[in-house]
This record gives sequence, C-alpha cells and structure tokens, in this order.
Amino acid sequence: MMESSTRFTFMLEVLPADASDADPALVSAVGSDVASLFREHGETVQPLYTGQRGGEFLVQIATLLTTAWTNKEVILSDVSALVSILTPLVLTARHLWNAYERRVGKDMAQQHSLTVTIEVNGVAMKVEAADRTDALAIASELAQRFQAQHPPSGAQALLPTTAKVQARVPKRPTLKRR
Repeated sequence: MMESSTRFTFMLEVLPADASDADPALVSAVGSDVASLFREHGETVQPLYTGQRGGEFLVQIATLLTTAWTNKEVILSDVSALVSILTPLVLTARHLWNAYERRVGKDMAQQHSLTVTIEVNGVAMKVEAADRTDALAIASELAQRFQAQHPPSGAQALLPTTAKVQARVPKRPTLKRR
C-alpha cells in the first residue's frame, strides 16, 4: 500500500453572531488567532477578499492529508476514511473555541457561546461547545451524515469538494459602570 500526501482546502469564516450589533475587533482577533495557529503548523493560509470592511474574517486554509491510495475505492467507502478527511475541520472548531475563550474569559465564553457550523458539500452540522472534548466523535457523526447524503457510487462520490467552518461570535457584553 502506497501512502501519499493530498492537499485538502477549506474555508474558515468567522462572523458576528448579530450583524447589526457586531464586535469586529473580537471577530478579527478570534479569526487571526486560529489562522496563526495553522501558519505555525506549516499550513497555507490565504485571506479571501469579501469587498466589505470589517465585520467578518474569511480565509482559505490548505492542509496536507496523508492517505493510502492503493485501494482508495474501498478506503473511501469506509466512514473511517471520511473521519480522517474531516478531522481538520473539527480541530478548527476546537481552535475557534479555545481562541474565543482566551479572548473573553472562561465564564463569559460559557454565558455567551460561540456557534460553530461545519459544512461539507452542502451537508451542515452545528457543533456545540460541550462536544469539543471529543473531536473524533464529531468527525464520525459528520462523516456518517455526509455518507448518508452521498451514497457511494465510486471513489470520487465521497471526496469532499467544498468544505467550510463557520463561527458566529457574540458581541462582548458591556460592563456596567458604577
């Protein structure tokens, strides 16, 4: 069996939870923290132009996946192979929660939770902050959903072609002054 590395590209989109009442500095800081983490690990991070000033953070991240390509039809029909392909998306969600928690504090992060949605080929799954400890379970659930909506009909049918991780960042509550 021959192993090779394949480039897997996905979008990271960090948006305000409420566009009319946004905290652009927090949105940008959380997005930048996660993008920096990927850069530190040698991944390619490319900003995407939206045509708007402030309010959202959008980058494209390319990561390497090591996969076994000898029996890819058999491997890709297996949920476990999809889990390995989707794991970077789940880890990105975990990085988003950690970055958000570092920026606003643990108590505030629990009171005003970050919302994360992972979408692959139109199959979306909202991931809760309580689930962040078990990345493998989240990746497995997403892989099962993806496979249910894309029944195997050849190796290319199961390959994710579009992937996106979207986070909605709530505005920091204003502190009451005495």
